[in-house]
Amino acid sequence: MHHTETAAQAPVSVAQISREVVRHAVSRIMTESCDPGFDAEERLQAVEDLHDILKQEIRQKAFSTALPLAMEAAQRLGAPCPVPMPPEFGRAVSTTLKSLCRIEIDVYEDGEDVIEAASGLLSRHGISVTDGKIAPLLRISDARDAALQGATEEMRRKLKATAALVLEFLGDIPLELLPGQVESLMVQLSRLPKHHGQQHGKNRYEKEGRSLSKREAIALADLADEQNATALRDRRDLSDAQRRAMLAERLTKRVTHTNLERHLDRLHQMLREAEKKLGYAGKTKLLTYAELAKTMKADAERRRKQDPLFIRATQPKIRLRWAGARIKTLLTSPLYRGCSSLGRRTNPGRLIFRDAKYWVPLIMVTMGTRVTEVLQAKKCDLLLRDGVHCLRLCWSAEQDGKTVSSTRFVPIPQVLLDLGFVEWVRDRGDDPSTLLFPEIIGANPDRPDQIFTKQMLTIRKGLGIKDYNEDLYALRKTLSSALWKGGVNAEDRQMIIGHVSDTTIGKHYTEADLAALKTLLDKADHGIVVTRDTAHRFPVIADCTLISGVPARLDIVLDDHGNLGAVRVLREHDGHPLLALAIDGAALPAFPQWDGLEVASRAAAPEMVADLLVEYHILTPGTPACRDAWEHFIAMAADGSEGKVCRRNTK
Repeated sequence: MHHTETAAQAPVSVAQISREVVRHAVSRIMTESCDPGFDAEERLQAVEDLHDILKQEIRQKAFSTALPLAMEAAQRLGAPCPVPMPPEFGRAVSTTLKSLCRIEIDVYEDGEDVIEAASGLLSRHGISVTDGKIAPLLRISDARDAALQGATEEMRRKLKATAALVLEFLGDIPLELLPGQVESLMVQLSRLPKHHGQQHGKNRYEKEGRSLSKREAIALADLADEQNATALRDRRDLSDAQRRAMLAERLTKRVTHTNLERHLDRLHQMLREAEKKLGYAGKTKLLTYAELAKTMKADAERRRKQDPLFIRATQPKIRLRWAGARIKTLLTSPLYRGCSSLGRRTNPGRLIFRDAKYWVPLIMVTMGTRVTEVLQAKKCDLLLRDGVHCLRLCWSAEQDGKTVSSTRFVPIPQVLLDLGFVEWVRDRGDDPSTLLFPEIIGANPDRPDQIFTKQMLTIRKGLGIKDYNEDLYALRKTLSSALWKGGVNAEDRQMIIGHVSDTTIGKHYTEADLAALKTLLDKADHGIVVTRDTAHRFPVIADCTLISGVPARLDIVLDDHGNLGAVRVLREHDGHPLLALAIDGAALPAFPQWDGLEVASRAAAPEMVADLLVEYHILTPGTPACRDAWEHFIAMAADGSEGKVCRRNTK
């Protein structure tokens, strides 16, 4: 699939060599002319002799004098010089050296100022002069250090990460060489595994870890991908479309195109800072986004010619609202219905712990808060304003918000009132400054959201509802979707979840009618049924009615044309097969070896599967190719899946 490659460094151009020759020579002349012990007369004679030699070599097209000086310049640049030197290359370098000789003669013979004498040559080669000094040969590390000055801690971390990648793949090259190598750099970065920064091997048991270079990480990923591709090539029972669909799931996920754009942005930022602070006079815009996309497309086409199965597998974050089945599984899980212990929240039992794990997901899905916002909340942030209980978010200096509009009042929706949230806050001790969730803040005061997200990830895995795109943060999008379904307009939805608004009312909605906002929030139907539990002496979630029917998942086999060739429906909670069906005449090398497999025509098969929708809630396939094939297949049912769902809901 992938083959580890290291692009050969291209020889420097004549312009780059000439620029470095000029920069180095003028700097030398400035140093020597200021040295009281320097013998100007002796140097003047040597320069005149060199000038005559260069004139003769240019006439004879022999550039023996220019070659060693050009090679020295290339060595300082860290790039190879073309050998033998092409005539046009030698002529350009020799001409530049002859001009430098004239400048040096004017300085030592007529006492002319070095910068004034060389101003034309410096300008022609794009060499800047700051405070009477020639800008030094700037390298990647110089640009990085300039960009780090005054940057925020978060931006410093990102700039260091980008610079470290450039230094590993290209070395500490001069900035002027970067434009010619940026495309090959981006191609190399595109092959990095998504989790390359986490391959250090450190954990609670292993403190030392291991050092794995980025090239090694790429090589290991390429090896694993090649093994997976070889295994699928040998499968004669799979169509090409099915091979590609299965391969996309098995391949190592590489960094996304958006990630490449962010690295490119930070390279541009470093170059701009070098221009502003260090006098860098080269290009500060290496590639546009369109040029980057064109480069990546050309690389993919080249690799696909080498291997028709080539796929650059990525996993971009497309944050989606939670599916109804996922929400129901969470809200009716032992976390809310009763678990066995504080450390085993997914095991059924009689204990309900109303802490961060209990309240924060509920607050996010019903109030649209960000994780950090609610984790920072204190007891004094519970207010009664305009007769409405509300939470004050990101109001004090130590409570960080993502944007200015993060500072806001959000009414507490009726479902949280029914669950006893206000009473729970009242019981949080006598000190108004008490944190509502100190167990999370205490674990990591700087990034409590990371601690909580990891804890909830463990719970979601235990409940079988982990999904890359439907993560914890997507609960905010779930609320926005529920508000939209409830008829709440876009402006009001932005007001509730704390997005920046262009309108005056949106920017100052903390003074809005909170009773009206609460009415809007209550239009979001989460299907939460609350009942009083005498055993626990507080209200509990009895059910979630977002979906009816038993959740079921799909196994799908694609035919040669990418259409659904066979499908198996299995009950989600125990994997019991409900139906196994193959399409008669489908372009499949062989039917899957499923127990109880039936064969039906392409017209009859959708009806047979759609009949299950009366009793079961089908979970959508995760793979895009399989999802598209399934949605087209079920759309061919005469009654349609929508009609089946309607019949199920009226049973």
